[in-house]
Amino acid sequence: MPHALSRNRTTPWKADTNGFVTSRIALGPHLVVTDVFGHPTAPRVLLLHGIPGWRGNWRRVAQRLAADAHVVAPDLLGFGESGKPNGDFHASAQAEMVVALIRQLGGRPVHLVGFDFGGPTAVLAYGRAPELVASLTLAATNVFTDTKIPLALHLVRPPLVGDAFARALFGRLGLTMMWLTAVAQRRRFGFARYREMLRFAQGITSTRRVFQASLRDLRGLYAPVEATLPSIRVPCTVIWGDRDPFFPLAVGERTASQIPGATFVRLPGCGHFLPEEDPDGFAQAVTALVHGSSDGRPGGQGGSVANVG
Repeated sequence: MPHALSRNRTTPWKADTNGFVTSRIALGPHLVVTDVFGHPTAPRVLLLHGIPGWRGNWRRVAQRLAADAHVVAPDLLGFGESGKPNGDFHASAQAEMVVALIRQLGGRPVHLVGFDFGGPTAVLAYGRAPELVASLTLAATNVFTDTKIPLALHLVRPPLVGDAFARALFGRLGLTMMWLTAVAQRRRFGFARYREMLRFAQGITSTRRVFQASLRDLRGLYAPVEATLPSIRVPCTVIWGDRDPFFPLAVGERTASQIPGATFVRLPGCGHFLPEEDPDGFAQAVTALVHGSSDGRPGGQGGSVANVG
């Protein structure tokens, strides 16, 4: 429990036979649970999961990165085994936690990776403390205020009726059925593994709250995210699947175009859950950014387009 740990303290919790250690980190009033891979003196990579999701979605990517990086994958507040946020739970509050986590880990700049909901969280974390971010990777995410919303999802906006619709659509059954739509590489990200991330009740509740808040106030919540994009001055890669049913490839290309010098990477045949559907391709793209040329960009040229896989 958060109150059982001193302020801003890291406590090793358990070691896993797959080469990582799980730690509990107290950040003020919040408890954050992380998986940590690799050697602490290597370049540090911080992986932010999406929704629905938890830190375990990164394990196959992290294992591939760990040979040459120190990889930290936290559960966001209200997800997995981390504590619940106090009050705000959207990307802004998550970004504050991320900045506090980087400082607690020693304060050296991290290579920040945000998938799905981790994307706006990563952008806002950069905006709050750009000196703590060495590079930025965004994957299958929304960073815009004018994202098209399917007509049916407008039903979650009204009070009462919207709440009932959101509970049905973003409850355990609705999120379970999402696997049929969202995952293109089903052999790589099978149904059993997908269901594993839905075993945390608080994660289902938080997913619903984030989705509903976003649909009710997309402009208000995402205006600070979109406004930050042109000011990003660190090497950046944008990764997208060409079979993503939620955010078409054009959204990824637009995202890259708004960030100065960003590189766009396409993962062929992948749906939305990129870290699970193509961990090799995802890790390759992150490694190219982290261990790239002298200016930090793959091949030394920003604004390029690459296919991986």
